[in-house]
Amino acid sequence: MKYGAIKLACLGLLVFASGGAATQAAAAPANQKLTIENRLAIVREVSHEYVTLQKPLPASRKLKEAVEVDATGKVNEEGLRRLLANRGMALPTGEIVQITDLKIKKNYILFEINGGGKKKTKWYQRVTVSAGGPLGGTNVPVGGSRRQGSQLGRGSWVRLRFPRRVPDLTPDDVKQLMQGVFEFGRRSATLPWIETIPEEFREAIKQKKALVGMNREMVLVALGQPLSKVREEKNGQETEDWIYGNAPFLTFVIFVGDEVVEIKEFK
Repeated sequence: MKYGAIKLACLGLLVFASGGAATQAAAAPANQKLTIENRLAIVREVSHEYVTLQKPLPASRKLKEAVEVDATGKVNEEGLRRLLANRGMALPTGEIVQITDLKIKKNYILFEINGGGKKKTKWYQRVTVSAGGPLGGTNVPVGGSRRQGSQLGRGSWVRLRFPRRVPDLTPDDVKQLMQGVFEFGRRSATLPWIETIPEEFREAIKQKKALVGMNREMVLVALGQPLSKVREEKNGQETEDWIYGNAPFLTFVIFVGDEVVEIKEFK
């Protein structure tokens, strides 16, 4: 097998926003109990949405390690830094992720991101390979970056917590409170978005396939999060490989900018 000895190293780079706190939303009235109508609307309109991360998320292993956001929309920055230091990064700032589940409890709303963090390590994620080039010949875990627990493409949790109980919020209220962590509105996971893309891409997404010409969002919907990502520069042009599958059965989806330019499959 060729293609750069089948590149299985993901260059994870922790980008932590150092300045400028996100605009905070006003707290909702705490004396109004969440109605059944708004509860159902929040689950329907927020759950399974695709969002862009405004903060890196840790590779949390337990629900108690969820990133905390308070009733005013303020992120617990100290707690986030501690989780990143202890668990490593699962997802970087700017990553497009999916809210795969949403639970409304007595005094908090729990957002599960990319399936959550409780995932067993596969055998190939414990294997290391000697990589040259940008990694300088270091041994790198096949399933992620050099630091243990810092495997891109894993899931995490975020919790929006209230002092006593979840107040009567609308879906827009929830999105406003969570804007320090999630950017909503880039696109929706609902049918109208599907109908805006070319027919050939719609069919490929239904068949869980990637095609040349797709953008990153389309590939995420079709294939989900990749096992790892590798960036490199050749002849002055930067490419990014998204790697799917289990060795030796691998698929490389190769991007230049936001567009898929090549797909390579090894079976």
